[in-house]
Amino acid sequence: MSSWIVIVAAGLGSYLFRLSMIILTSRITMPPYLERASGLVAPAAFAALAAAGVAAACSGLGITGAAAPLAAVAAAVIAVLRTGSPQAAILVGMPALWVATALLPS
Repeated sequence: MSSWIVIVAAGLGSYLFRLSMIILTSRITMPPYLERASGLVAPAAFAALAAAGVAAACSGLGITGAAAPLAAVAAAVIAVLRTGSPQAAILVGMPALWVATALLPS
């Protein structure tokens, strides 16, 4: 019975913590520099997840095994830099990965 009390208390605490952030955001104003920086949080988080995923995929493969994912990342970065569109990373990166995987030795 005590384990259920702990589970319910943890769930309630998590819910109240999230609710407090929603309530506080309407009452607290952020400085303009933090407001501008908050728009960069999501892209930075996705970039960190992608970098961790590529690093995990390439670890232990050696230079020839890691060539295909790294070539796809390079193609995606070039596409985003040229277009300014984050969707270009998917539209160019995934086909580049498939082609590089098919053509490069593993």
